[in-house]
Amino acid sequence: MANNSQSDPKASVGTAAELESCDCVRIDRCTCPDGIVCVRNVSFAYGSELALEKITFCVPRTCMVGVIGPNGGGKTTLLKLILGLLEPTSGQLDVLGRRATRLARLRSQIGYVPQRLGIDMNFPASVKDVIISGCYGQLAMFQRLPAKRKARVSELMDLTGVSVYADQPIGDLSVGQQQRVFITRALVADPQLLIVDEPTSGVDIAGQARFFELIGSLRKEFALTVIMVSHNIDQLARHADYLVCLNRTLHWHDTKRPLDLHMIEEVYGCELRAHIDHYHTEGHHH
Repeated sequence: MANNSQSDPKASVGTAAELESCDCVRIDRCTCPDGIVCVRNVSFAYGSELALEKITFCVPRTCMVGVIGPNGGGKTTLLKLILGLLEPTSGQLDVLGRRATRLARLRSQIGYVPQRLGIDMNFPASVKDVIISGCYGQLAMFQRLPAKRKARVSELMDLTGVSVYADQPIGDLSVGQQQRVFITRALVADPQLLIVDEPTSGVDIAGQARFFELIGSLRKEFALTVIMVSHNIDQLARHADYLVCLNRTLHWHDTKRPLDLHMIEEVYGCELRAHIDHYHTEGHHH
């Protein structure tokens, strides 16, 4: 459920009455029985510049939330807050029932694939080395990778289709192939929550569709909760349960309902009219 600051209440999934009845909004700790991320009245500023303003929403377990919005609208800031890398200027943000900045060992339950992989094409690590590095946070210093975890790595590599690249240098792979590798790396610790920031940037249309299909299958296979930032509204509308439109304030949309043109234009301006017109023309309603 969500509180859409300064938005049309008809476009909102969480009404004011629903929001008032949500325990995670009214008390100090998140007690939503199915809430994995609970954001309550959160604002964040870089110095005097307000990046997010009084946003409130809960992400139910095993659902997929797509985050859209213009560049500079606060999308990556929101992800960093959920990851506990930033502290809210005001409000409270809980992940897995704890403050995001105080997760400690629970942090291993979050898999993260950043927007810019920044891979040096001459970096000598193999694909398998990169994926195995995702296990290090669960190991004591100098501890060897247990056989059970090695088997898990191999299983995931088969599942994501990167086993054929196992011994290749990571820098030799295409952007789309590298994204699959880093998705696999994010999954080796068996997280409950997967956060992905602009995964298909630089990937062709066919590759984007394949990537979203992969995320959908992994979500079902491992009962994952997924939060994904993407500009690919068409694919998000097909695969996500909810869309978050973010431009400092937040608008929450249930993809089972037709996309609300007014709500998205309020976030983006006229930039998205062509996308929404195409969406309605194709009849992509849930």
